[in-house]
Amino acid sequence: MSKKCNFSVRLKKNKKNLSIQEQNERLVKIFNRKFKKSGITKELRDKRYPVTRGMKRRAKKKAGIRRAQKNKSN
Repeated sequence: MSKKCNFSVRLKKNKKNLSIQEQNERLVKIFNRKFKKSGITKELRDKRYPVTRGMKRRAKKKAGIRRAQKNKSN
């Protein structure tokens, strides 16, 4: 029984000669990185409560301010 998943994690061939403990640590790091980038937790957090028009507008405004500050620092 194969279950569908959003992403999978595999080690590169040159890393397979490490010990099993080190391989597992690397797999966990890679998985955590992919999981954070996927935005699954953000999606779940956003679905917890209904978002009003005002809340959407405030979020967009805050995101724009954040982008402007990020560009200013570079």
